[in-house]
Amino acid sequence: IGLADPSQAIEYFLKGLTPDPIETISEWADQHMVLPSWNAEPGRWRTSRTPYLREIMDVLSPSSPIREVVFQKPAQIGGTEAGKNWVGFTIHRAPSTMLLVEPSLDVAGKLSKQKIQPMLDLVPCLRGLVRESRSRDSGNTITSKEFTGGMLCLTGANSGPGLRFMSA
Repeated sequence: IGLADPSQAIEYFLKGLTPDPIETISEWADQHMVLPSWNAEPGRWRTSRTPYLREIMDVLSPSSPIREVVFQKPAQIGGTEAGKNWVGFTIHRAPSTMLLVEPSLDVAGKLSKQKIQPMLDLVPCLRGLVRESRSRDSGNTITSKEFTGGMLCLTGANSGPGLRFMSA
């Protein structure tokens, strides 16, 4: 990311020295996440409504010693919302590179348009962190969301090039 103001380099360097927060993803979600008006329960996210997701989210937190998480689930139990909470937390609190793989490129595009971008627009602490989508090379496309300290890439499991392209 190019810096228009060299003094920003010092600011970003100092941010890089800041240790990862002790806050868990479920704590972050309870404090910051907002569900859109078309959700079954719009408004503030409450982990207490889906307590079975708490441990899954919390082991994805930077402070967790767990390094591999397997989440096998039925449809429509909040798995996508838990994933969005992880993405939002990472962008806001622990920026890094993320690769989000869906079954197909088509599904990845729909997830980006219908879930990820609305979250970036709706959650106050995420607004403005991802580059604006004004042109193709803006750093904010359907399958790529750039932010200071990282990027979210969305691809499909059916896309060999999409899986080989990204180091994450």
